[in-house]
Amino acid sequence: MTAAIVFTGPTLPTAEAAALLPATILPPARQGDIWRAVHEHRPVVIALIDGVFLHDPAVWHREILWALTEGVHVFGAASMGALRAAELAPFGMQGVGKVFEAYRDGIWPGFAEPFEDDDEVAVIHAPAELAHKPLSDAMVDLRDTLRAAADAGLLTAPEALAITTQLKALPFGERSIARLVALAADTLDQATTTNLRAWLPHGTVARKRLDALALLDKLRQFLADRPAPFAAPFRFEYVQAWHDFVTAGDALALDETLVLEEARLRTDDWHDTARAALGRLCAIAAAPEPRSDDARLALDRFRLARGLTRRADLDAWLAGNAATAEWLRRAVRDEAGISASLTLPPPGLDNAIIDHLRLTGRFAELLQRARAKHAKLAERPAPEPGPLLDAALGWYAERSNWDGSTPAPFGWTDEAAFRLAVWREYTFVRAQA
Repeated sequence: MTAAIVFTGPTLPTAEAAALLPATILPPARQGDIWRAVHEHRPVVIALIDGVFLHDPAVWHREILWALTEGVHVFGAASMGALRAAELAPFGMQGVGKVFEAYRDGIWPGFAEPFEDDDEVAVIHAPAELAHKPLSDAMVDLRDTLRAAADAGLLTAPEALAITTQLKALPFGERSIARLVALAADTLDQATTTNLRAWLPHGTVARKRLDALALLDKLRQFLADRPAPFAAPFRFEYVQAWHDFVTAGDALALDETLVLEEARLRTDDWHDTARAALGRLCAIAAAPEPRSDDARLALDRFRLARGLTRRADLDAWLAGNAATAEWLRRAVRDEAGISASLTLPPPGLDNAIIDHLRLTGRFAELLQRARAKHAKLAERPAPEPGPLLDAALGWYAERSNWDGSTPAPFGWTDEAAFRLAVWREYTFVRAQA
């Protein structure tokens, strides 16, 4: 039996949490992780600090309720943990800290509007390979920082409220101390902004972190008292939805574990696979939210490219890949977001692609072929729009994932350059046939 399991990441780094509390430290929880933690570790207590919510299903309330009926004490604080603790406090989940109290009471001290939005604790962060480093600041941290600045006499209360309101209006991924300073510079005089900027390095209030530390401190004392198993004040109903969740979750977890094991055994390919996956994670984090039409188009492309136009074929593919329809919807939505972000590629992407091709051994092969093509066709322009060019573009569409619309998602920013490249490829391949 494990004494404690802590799900954390951007709020409190894994190494720091492990140094503060002897526990099994796991990454931000997603749906099914608490259920698996109870099955695999049989802990005395589970502490939920961070959890995923954007690109993966969030921790399900029912799995927390089930853990409580299994005698596990469940605590929450700071982020996803504070949200779930406020929602499930009547059933015995215990909350710690100011964020939990604000969600439970529906008000953040010093502010009149209701406190209930999930985005108050949301941040974007790096993947596990980069230690879940936060890439934005939580709204609750910014609220307390501005209030502390007002208490210190650096701002008036109305000024702090005005900047808070502007930050709240931003998408959560754009909220940061840097944006706070920029808004202050736009609305306050230079002297006030200068004083605020000088104060922030030591005055910033990391509210989520403080609550997470308070939770670990409480758990140390809680475990020292050798608590008895939790006695749930309710009966857990084993409904069909729970049966489906447990059955699917158990099978998928096993299949995915087996596949990861096989992939890790292939040492030559593992680093390439991991690098590509890391790039995908970073691209997803930076991608805009795709439109529903784009997501549907991405699903259509996926099915067409793999010959899954019939429902029976799609179901067979899902079964063969130990995947669910929910996973597929999430994955192709991510693909749509990545494709949208590539329409305006970030600075340095071309250089990063060149680095990847060299490191994976593909650069030399592509260079040799490009040189051969260039030697034969460098002086040959693409034909004017008409049957010849249409034939080349149609030929290319049949042999690629291009759907015949804009080639921007594939890195082309110049339509004329794209047409010329396709014409050269078409001519080069036909000459070799």
